[in-house]
Amino acid sequence: MGKREKIASLIGRNAQKKFVLNLIIYIFTRMIFLLACLLSVLRKDYLTAFLCVAALVVFMLPHVIDKKFNISLPGGLEISAAVFTFMCVLGGELGYLYAKFPLWDKILHTFSGFLIAAIGLALIEIRNKHREPLQRLSPLMTVVFAFCFSVTVAVCWEVFEFAVDSFSRTTDMQADYIVDSFTSKKAGGETNPIPIVVDGIKSVVITFEDGREALVLPGYIDMGIADTMYDMIVAAIGSFVFCTIEFIALVKRNRHAKRISESFVPKKRESVSEAAIDDIVSGIETEFSEKAKALSKDFSEK
Repeated sequence: MGKREKIASLIGRNAQKKFVLNLIIYIFTRMIFLLACLLSVLRKDYLTAFLCVAALVVFMLPHVIDKKFNISLPGGLEISAAVFTFMCVLGGELGYLYAKFPLWDKILHTFSGFLIAAIGLALIEIRNKHREPLQRLSPLMTVVFAFCFSVTVAVCWEVFEFAVDSFSRTTDMQADYIVDSFTSKKAGGETNPIPIVVDGIKSVVITFEDGREALVLPGYIDMGIADTMYDMIVAAIGSFVFCTIEFIALVKRNRHAKRISESFVPKKRESVSEAAIDDIVSGIETEFSEKAKALSKDFSEK
């Protein structure tokens, strides 16, 4: 067997191993979310079932993007997106970690801001690649766009949460907060426009018109406003962290920042011709040949 055939055989074996591993992961993840979707339907938790279906769609996106747009998704982004989906749907919804661990939701929003900023940056890099040098965005404007893109997606998600809670009586996507103080114009009455600070709240009693037993709460319920603002703030922090790393990679040419960027930013796949492949193989053969000659010369001298 010649060198060219050996190289092709080695590449083929590695590709086969990678294909088998990807197939196992593909089947495993899909089965988990299908079972989770079925379990959610049996529990009449239709929102979680919808999120499971959305997760399955997310898992299909890399293949569709690769085939349709010829864009390569780096391993770091694919793995992070899969981990994020598991943390959100299986951990947060089915595992009730949103309720058991209050910071769980904020960690996910921070993580999402980081990932979506990478996608926003990819949109600009793909645009810049097909533009004349004078028409390309500067590094500063590139990261500013990525930041704004990520924050805009976070705002759209909060609007979606608000819409779901507004049209459904059984969801609470905008998680409520119990607070012991607040400032309100309404508390001062209709004729007093000056905001009044209401603090030191120990309990709030809710009475019902139909005579049900009164509901006593340990404080005033903030109806999702604080949750929405915290979500957008932490998403902006995650976006800012990624954009800072990317700016350092673009301007300072820092190799560590560049490595992080390359692990998360999708790239337009370059078409490789057969001639280019032959050149690569020929280069490998030449390198092996030169090394073999050098080793032979060393042995002969000894």
